Amino acid sequence: MLMIQLTLPWFVFIYLTVFLAGILIFWIGYEMLQKRLSYSASRHMTRCRICCGLLKPSSTNELLCCPSCGSLNEPNHQGGL
Repeated sequence: MLMIQLTLPWFVFIYLTVFLAGILIFWIGYEMLQKRLSYSASRHMTRCRICCGLLKPSSTNELLCCPSCGSLNEPNHQGGL
């Protein structure tokens, strides 16, 4: 039977490297998921041209009234790529 001999410092180093690499992979995956969800939610929102506030479009009005500054804004009708 073949055994790999490791000293304690090397074992701790390998253990910490694998553990931190796993945390890094989960962190990157979480950030990618959050970015995708944020993009899909903001795709249906319109920004006010005066104060840059977010407006939720309603299907009944052609012009959206900003609750912050009261300006009228056209909803975005852009298709995504």
